[in-house]
Amino acid sequence: YKGSQDASKGILGMLEVVLEDFTRTITTVSAEEDQAEQYFQKFKTENEADTQSKEDSKKEKEGLLAEAEDTLVTLQGALKEASEAHADAQKELEKLHPMCIQGEETYEERVAKREQEIEALKEAHDILENWQG
Repeated sequence: YKGSQDASKGILGMLEVVLEDFTRTITTVSAEEDQAEQYFQKFKTENEADTQSKEDSKKEKEGLLAEAEDTLVTLQGALKEASEAHADAQKELEKLHPMCIQGEETYEERVAKREQEIEALKEAHDILENWQG
């Protein structure tokens, strides 16, 4: 202990020095505690505000996630339906393909038949015009 020992004279002087030291210590500690309390309250307020904003952000993001999941489910259903429709169309195309492209006769054969038909029609026309003559 190193208080003001020079000013002390006897027991009463020593007690006065101890009282002054305690008073100074109490004042210093009280000021430091008040400052620490202010810092704590500031920290607590900032922390609560930060926590609240993060909870709000979390709720918003959870809502967005739920919307995205709903959209994903809807789009997966649409994709499945479109895939099934595509598969059905492909099957129908395969059924029609032989009828349209792989016909029984070639182009040249159809042209020859058409020319024969035209000749037969011309003969029939001549016969009908000249039947009385």
